[in-house]
Formats: sequence, C-alpha cells, structure tokens
Amino acid sequence: MDLGLTGKAAIVTGGSRGVGRAIAASLLREGARVMISARDPKRLQATRAVLEKETSGEVRAHAADLGSDADAKALIGATLKAFGRLEILVNNAATVMPADFAALTEERWMQVFEQKLNGYVRCCRHAIPPMKGRGWGRIVNLSGLAARETTGRTIPVGVNNIAVLSLTKSLAWALAPDHILVNAVVPYIIDTDIQDETMQRFAALTGRPEADIRRERVAELAVGRMGRPEEVADVVTFLASERSSYVTGAAWHVDGGASRGI
Repeated sequence: MDLGLTGKAAIVTGGSRGVGRAIAASLLREGARVMISARDPKRLQATRAVLEKETSGEVRAHAADLGSDADAKALIGATLKAFGRLEILVNNAATVMPADFAALTEERWMQVFEQKLNGYVRCCRHAIPPMKGRGWGRIVNLSGLAARETTGRTIPVGVNNIAVLSLTKSLAWALAPDHILVNAVVPYIIDTDIQDETMQRFAALTGRPEADIRRERVAELAVGRMGRPEEVADVVTFLASERSSYVTGAAWHVDGGASRGI
C-alpha cells in the first residue's frame, strides 16, 4: 500500500530513542523527510546518523527543550528552513514517570505538565500555520493508557495523558476545515529503555522486586508480551499518511489488549 508520504516533511519530537526513533525510521522508509528533535544534542546527532544509514532517507536533527516556547518555535523554523514545508507533526517528547501523589511538590506537579502537555501545545501552536498554508496536515499525539486505566501511582501520568486526549479531540474539530487531521496513539508497556526506567520506578515506589513488577505488568497484556517500538511506529505512520483521510479525533490503542474498556 502506498501511504502517499513521499516528499512530505515531518517532525518527530522525542526522536532520539525508543518509540520516537522507531517512528522516525518508519516515516523515512515511506519516503517522508524527517526532522528529529530531543534535548540531548549528542544522542540526537548519533541517532540521526544511524537513521540516515539504515533508511537512506533525508533526516535532520534539531536539539530543543519543549519546555521553552522559543525552542518550540525554533524547531518549526528549522524544519521549514531545511525542507521548505511542514505537513506532519508527531508529538512524542517526554515520558511522565509514576509517582507518589502525596509526595509531589507544587513545582514537580507543574513540571510534569511542562514536560508533556504544554510541550505538545507549543509545537502544535507553531506547526499549525504552515500546515494551513499547504491545506494539508497530520498531527499525531502520543498519550498513554494511564489516561483511561487509572491507578494510585499514576495520577500525574493519567491526568497528563487524558489532557493530551482532550487536546487531540478539540484540535481535530478545530482544524478539520483546514484539512488537518489530529489523532492520538495510546501505547502501553513498549519494550524500550524508558520502559525499563518505569519498571524501576514502580519497584522503588512499592518496595517490591523489579522482576515481580515486570512479570505482573506483562501479565496485564492479552498478547502476553511487551510491544515493540516498531509496532507503535507503524500505527503512527498510517495516521500520518494520505490513507488515514477519514480518521480524526480518534485515540488508537497499541496496548497488547491491556485496555478492558469497550
């Protein structure tokens, strides 16, 4: 199936590792030109070199801290300078770790939203005008299952992720007249180094062995295994493509069947 992505310009935030790296690779293999962004310039450039070698695609890198509106604006500007256009934004930067709600300070609570929701908002705000200018766009926001399957240890994660889903639905209605489609992807327990950090954090919060935490969390999955980053990436790439032309305001679960809701 031709996804119609050849020549289109995309930004993937959080693109230096894990799911973000896999999304960038998938888009590149479909012929898109991709700007990856993350905070660590050294790792970002190393990832860019690997992606270029693996896919033979046109990939650029721009370091940015999306807690800064100036950095978000500069990222969009760098993409327009490099490619002359922007049609696709994949908001993937920042993973919010589980935390003890009672121990969260005011400062830490606000940082949680700066790391994810507000960074997504900043990127959308600056990416939408060039998409409107082309009369075509795709925005894909990475959320997480804690938005819909809440626990006492994932309160800041869940509130952040459900805000991402609300943002997605609202923007979908606002931007549909401009032929810009906005969707969310909801992954769960994807086998990455960030997932390892999450398992370690759960173990620290509960005082239980990490091996037990890992076994129990994987047991929540109908498929009986962790997901692969590429499995998330393929769904994102479809939503970023011409073939998703009647899909907007949706939240696509890539969670191995963990969600029990209808």
